[in-house]
Parts: sequence; structure tokens; C-alpha cells
Amino acid sequence: MAKSVKAAALRFLKIRPRSIEELKEKLGIKGFSGTDIETTVYDLIASGSLDDRAFTKSWINYRLARPFGFRRIVQELKDKGVDKQIIEQAIAEIEGSYSPEKVVLELAQRRWQRLPDIDPDKKKKRVLDFLLRRGFDADVSIRVLKKLG
Repeated sequence: MAKSVKAAALRFLKIRPRSIEELKEKLGIKGFSGTDIETTVYDLIASGSLDDRAFTKSWINYRLARPFGFRRIVQELKDKGVDKQIIEQAIAEIEGSYSPEKVVLELAQRRWQRLPDIDPDKKKKRVLDFLLRRGFDADVSIRVLKKLG
């Protein structure tokens, strides 16, 4: 049974990197026993195939490229069961080289141009809502919108 648990775990990890909790949940849904899951996860951690720190860094980089804001990324990582300390450490490492204002300005300009024949106040509201849904801070988003309109 342990071989099939490990095979399933490796298939899940081949599709995309996963957090430890996310992998445990997936394996549990597949119907594997808790002890088999724990043993397999321990083995994968020991071999370096499963690492929440590496997963967190890769997830942050992937989501910033889309682009999403830190608020949304942090929430997604929490939903995936990543420890709060690991998230905070990874965010702190990346924050210095990332300019949310520049990204928000670019996104806002693109969204602004898509809404040509709309009342300016409605346009600002729609663009602001869009930015907030993507996880950008309200103060940065509002500051950028003041520059646009």
C-alpha cells in the first residue's frame, strides 16, 4: 500500500508543486490511510521532494508574474496550509525587489483603457474593485487611480 501512496503523491507533485498540507489532503481524498500518508510525506520531506519553503517561494513568484498582490497571495498560501512564518519570511525576501505601485499602475492603465465610454466615477470604481480583487492594497490602488483620473 505504501508504494501506491508514494506513487500517487509523486503524480500529484509532477503536476505542480504542492504544500505539505495540500498533498496530505489530496492523498486523504484518494482514500489512503493516515499512517501511510504520514509515512510517505515524511519520506518525501526527507528526500527533498516536498518542501514548504521552496513551494512558497515558487508560488509567490508564479502569482506575482500573473500579477496578483501580496494580500491575495498570502491568503492563497494560508488556504494551502503553509505555515504563517514561512509565508512571512518568503514575502520579506521578495518585497525589496518588487514594486507594487508600478505593477498596479500598469494594470490600472490597461483596465482603464478597456472601459472607454463609461462615466469616470464608475470607471474608477470598477478599476479599484478589480485591483482589490487581485489582492493589491487599497491605499496603493487609490493613489494610482488619482494619477489616472
